[in-house]
Amino acid sequence: MKIIERLKTVFRKITKTGTEGVNDDELVARIKLVNTLSLVLATLIFIVGTTFIIITPQLSIIIPSSIEFFATLFTIYLNHKRRYWAAAASTFLIQCVASVYFGILLSNIIELQAMIIFLISIIYLIFQDRPTRRVALVVAICILTMLETYYHYHLVSTIPLNIHAAYIFRLSAMFGVLTLIIVVSRPYIHSNDFNKQLKRSNHFKKIFVYQVTHELRTPLNAIYGVAQLLKREIKLDENLKSIELLIDQLLLASNHTRNIVNDVLDMAQIESGNTETTSNEAFEITPFIEKLVDVSRVIAKSRNIKIKLSISEMPQVIIGDALKLNQVATNLLGNAIKYSDKGSTINCYITGNQTTWSLHIVNMGNHIPEEKLKTIFDPFTTDKRKYTEGAGLGLYIVQNKVNSMNGTITAESSPSGINSFKVVLPLTAGSLEDIQLDILEEDAIIDLSDIHVIVAEDNEMSAMLVSRFLKQIGCSVCLTANGSEVLEACQKRIPDIIIMDYHMDIMDGKDTLIRLKRNPLLKKIPVIIATGDAFLESRDQMIAAGASAFVEKPLDYKSLVKILNQQLHPLSGELQE
Repeated sequence: MKIIERLKTVFRKITKTGTEGVNDDELVARIKLVNTLSLVLATLIFIVGTTFIIITPQLSIIIPSSIEFFATLFTIYLNHKRRYWAAAASTFLIQCVASVYFGILLSNIIELQAMIIFLISIIYLIFQDRPTRRVALVVAICILTMLETYYHYHLVSTIPLNIHAAYIFRLSAMFGVLTLIIVVSRPYIHSNDFNKQLKRSNHFKKIFVYQVTHELRTPLNAIYGVAQLLKREIKLDENLKSIELLIDQLLLASNHTRNIVNDVLDMAQIESGNTETTSNEAFEITPFIEKLVDVSRVIAKSRNIKIKLSISEMPQVIIGDALKLNQVATNLLGNAIKYSDKGSTINCYITGNQTTWSLHIVNMGNHIPEEKLKTIFDPFTTDKRKYTEGAGLGLYIVQNKVNSMNGTITAESSPSGINSFKVVLPLTAGSLEDIQLDILEEDAIIDLSDIHVIVAEDNEMSAMLVSRFLKQIGCSVCLTANGSEVLEACQKRIPDIIIMDYHMDIMDGKDTLIRLKRNPLLKKIPVIIATGDAFLESRDQMIAAGASAFVEKPLDYKSLVKILNQQLHPLSGELQE
């Protein structure tokens, strides 16, 4: 038993040759497969070759078999030297040559079509790039055609063997080919099993992400809602000014938590293969960036960090995806604040030319090693040398946002600790005429008197907060806990608009929408879906059921008022998100 265990240990060690320090799991699998094939092939060559030598010693077999044996083992050495492609190509080509030589010389004993099928099967396992796979496939098919032609015309004399020797050799060759087919079949079977497990794992991961983020959004919605209402009370009552700084900190903290939740959901969307849609709108670049920087300055102040903004050679108005730009700039500024030295200055440069414009953020902090820069945009990458908030998803999300806008992002770091992140995006200049002036001023108190709103929310705290806010801006509110109660409330008094949670007991948002749209008296009522579910397929279902707009939880009351105004006084028929 000890000998078997030692042999297994040696086998595993040999098959892992060249994988040290390789982080790419797919490449590791290919290296190990090439090593395994080479080791098994060398063993079979030795066994079959020795058998043939005992039966009938022929130099025409002994010398080529010896060459094939050592050449096959040499591929493991190539992997050791990290010549991975050369090792894979050598494994394939050596067996191609051997198949032709022995297939012709021993055609009276065995026909090596099975060996060619084996060669075709390993092409997709040991080669990664398509051009190489195509060339290898053509070579294998040509060899198969060549052997079939030879078997038909018998152009070369074969080695004569008696019936018993031929039987033993044929049996050995068949055993060898079957062994190789089993070795090659294992990765395919493993891949099939793994894919089933992966699908199952992704399904449960999706449920987990949904449940956790949904559960987080419920209390976060209450915290964020209370902070916004308190901020509004401060504007109405000067006596409350003394607590404004505390409320600002509460808003920043809840907004930071909200961004982390959104980053996790963004990552889930990216991993599920959903492509991001990009919307274009005209906006003034200077006030847009200044507002973002002002918000970041509040956060930076707690670490005694200053932020300097420089905007040059930019048109007054540009056309782009303002939401994505907001996320990109906010994440990069937040990252710079997080990793900057206390008391330092962050420089934010906005520069344009004829076809592109750039957002360039430079900060002073720890030097980022070259190997870290190569993975800095990978998910869950963060600096473990000191305490920092966040899940390490910010730069990963930023890169995907930038890519979706046909831009590029690069990171650089000098030994002195000057770190910079540069985003380059296509520049499309606009004009003031392109901007649809927003009716709502940011700090204005909107009067929606005589507007009757039905709110469907199964969480009492969330329902109370949104009801209180709507009443402050002049709405009359009817609170309901599920879709069934919404339909009953509509029978008593037809509302001007409905704000409805997506997930509710008894009757959820989707079923309620379907019922509303079937009723001729209710089908034209705008329905805003308030949801913590950011998965695109869920939103597609709500759109199909007749949703007029979405507002994400935790609710941003300014956004809610804007959507209310757009739905009650529509400027266009587009769905607002």
